[in-house]
Amino acid sequence: MSEQFRFEQYDALIFDMDGTLVDSMPLHLDAWEATSAEFGLPFDRVQLNEYGGIPTRKIVAMLAEQHGLEIDVEAFARRKIALYLEHIDKVSVFPAMWELVKRCHGKVPMGIGTGSTRDHATHILRNTGLDAFIPVLVSADDVTNHKPHPDTFLKVAELLGANPANCLVFEDTPIGIEAGKAGGMATVLATEGELQRV
Repeated sequence: MSEQFRFEQYDALIFDMDGTLVDSMPLHLDAWEATSAEFGLPFDRVQLNEYGGIPTRKIVAMLAEQHGLEIDVEAFARRKIALYLEHIDKVSVFPAMWELVKRCHGKVPMGIGTGSTRDHATHILRNTGLDAFIPVLVSADDVTNHKPHPDTFLKVAELLGANPANCLVFEDTPIGIEAGKAGGMATVLATEGELQRV
């Protein structure tokens, strides 16, 4: 899968979590679909998937404005999160990514930069065992400017003591790739654990 990538040449590897390291995106999208139906918000699975990395509240506000709808953003976010949490324990690591993480453990510093809340991310990392391999986590709670701004990934690099120009970011969405590039980092598109250079 990743023989063309020489991971050891980087100061650090920085991973997005949902849809990149773990298979949680379908659960997020199912929760979005159910909540959108309840609140009368048009739902487009492909569009929502591309917004991966942006916190729920920001997406709801954007979509409500796009569709000219008055939606209680807080109530929507609470409901969507509650539906997602009912299934959070089903989340697992993509096998190819597990292999990569284990192979690089102890050789290259690794961190996670996610649009999820710290609570949800910590729960998934503990549940899957990723927390034993990837010590640094920057969540939506830790930055003001979320993806496509580079702040999330720049903070991971800072915590790892890495030069951003020599970090490799793994992402599954155009918005995430944009955030990595905005931080001056090399980027790799990781679709369900499979890597393609971008």
